[in-house]
Amino acid sequence: MKTFICTASGPSLSAEDCRFIADCGLPVIAVNSTWKRVPFATHVFACDFSWWKACVRHITIPAQRWTDSRAAHKRFGINFFPEERGSPVNSGRRAIEFALWLGAERVILLGYDCSVSRGTHWHGDHPEGLKNPTENSTRLWRSEFEKHASVLNARAEIINCSVETALTCFPRRRLREVLDATVKKSPRVC
Repeated sequence: MKTFICTASGPSLSAEDCRFIADCGLPVIAVNSTWKRVPFATHVFACDFSWWKACVRHITIPAQRWTDSRAAHKRFGINFFPEERGSPVNSGRRAIEFALWLGAERVILLGYDCSVSRGTHWHGDHPEGLKNPTENSTRLWRSEFEKHASVLNARAEIINCSVETALTCFPRRRLREVLDATVKKSPRVC
């Protein structure tokens, strides 16, 4: 089963979990600035033109760069993810859709907190000029995930392994348990 790991920026994304997934040989999609915590990521994905404008020159890993922003694609030469995006949108949901577009049959989620109860990101607030999550935006994201969950779940097995999360539309499991079951079926071992 083709498995991808999507890593988002929630405060629960621990360095320990990232070290654990580093040796598993699974493709990893880093959402926005999470590439800094998962420098072994195979893909960096972000929707927001403003994020690419502020951050593209700072990305130091060889991962493929992808966006669904036509402006970021044209201005910075970022690979374009052609799927239609619904409104509203968040990069975490679009990263899942991107993994499915790449052929994922299972998607493991880490750092998908969708809450600001423990802070904005694992890395703290974005620099000035970039939006940080708020209670209102995370409520909107949760609603958006719930609205799209049945379609996403019909296309692949999506497992939320985030330590802390307000998302209830995907099954929750422990990361090690999921990876142990995944690598038993795969030639690479964590």
